Amino acid sequence: MILSRRSALGLAGAALLAPAARAATALTCGAALPLSGGAALPGNEVLRGIQLAADAVNAAGGIAGRPVAVVFADMPAPADATGAVNGLITGSHAGVMFGSGDSALSFPASAAAELAQIPFIELTAPADGLLTRGFKFLLRTGPSSQMAADLAVQTLQARFAGRNLGLLYNSGVTASGFAGAVSAALAAAKLPVTLAVGYPEGVEDLHDEAGRLMRAKVDVLLHVAGPDDASGLALACAAQGWQPKTLIGYGAGYGYRQSAAAVPGGLSGAYVIAAPFYPAAAAAVQAAYLARFGTAPRAADSLTAYAGAKLVFDTLSGVDGDPAKLLAGLRAAALPHGALANGFGVQFDRNGQNTGAYVTLQQWHDGVLTPL
Repeated sequence: MILSRRSALGLAGAALLAPAARAATALTCGAALPLSGGAALPGNEVLRGIQLAADAVNAAGGIAGRPVAVVFADMPAPADATGAVNGLITGSHAGVMFGSGDSALSFPASAAAELAQIPFIELTAPADGLLTRGFKFLLRTGPSSQMAADLAVQTLQARFAGRNLGLLYNSGVTASGFAGAVSAALAAAKLPVTLAVGYPEGVEDLHDEAGRLMRAKVDVLLHVAGPDDASGLALACAAQGWQPKTLIGYGAGYGYRQSAAAVPGGLSGAYVIAAPFYPAAAAAVQAAYLARFGTAPRAADSLTAYAGAKLVFDTLSGVDGDPAKLLAGLRAAALPHGALANGFGVQFDRNGQNTGAYVTLQQWHDGVLTPL
């Protein structure tokens, strides 16, 4: 198999990152992630979480006496996913695969692992459709789009009933999947949407979309955004002298410190629907993040990835490090709320979704994302 240049660079980087990956006794796990391109920020944050989980396991003696080695490959676009996954499996002999940082990438990446009959553990990509394909080797430890949609509707019912609601989203797999789930949930709850507006993924100029929302007198806006969309909306609103009274964000455009810093005012007051962002129980993980990477965590994705990867490593420890027994071990797990570092419980349903995962309502205040 010929790897793309980006994938080859990713594998070379992995060898530098984890020398144990070259040791005959190492238990090798692969991570196929977007480490360049438009989803590089989430991809890198997920990788950091996996690395911290591997560090914790290795510091405690490894799995069945073997060190854990994490090797990774870059998949900046869906066309790169199959090559990245196959390269990790055949070239690095990864017995377990982690992903993905982005739902559009998880679809082909998990399909490649399924074809190879290698366990693929989705850590953060939320699209509901990932788990409706009948795959036998795919589980998701993190929350789903439906979970986020349900919380959005609960929030609107409890806090903003009777207001003019707008829905703005890009055409990406994650955003459009959430838009579909939340639209159905809003209809079931009999909460009308004044205006729903979609736009092509990658578009940063949202002047026309903001104008439509303004003319529709939307005062509560639910925006599903990638890393650059939130700043695009803020600039468009400022140019027209209009702001929704309430902004609720979902996606990388609202959950990352870098995204907030790129918006005038730092998104202060904006609500965010996301996985838990480093609660008190994760203080040790946060300290390890700072020590290894020299900065504070950028988003909840690293902790979500840490919790999922650590669950995998702990489960492997219980089956003598045998990847062939991993999925059965995970499916048999029943851990209560709060069992994982970020507060998740563990209980997988028949489709492979961890029903113990969840999202929370948070809010930006002076550059700090605070749980509500």
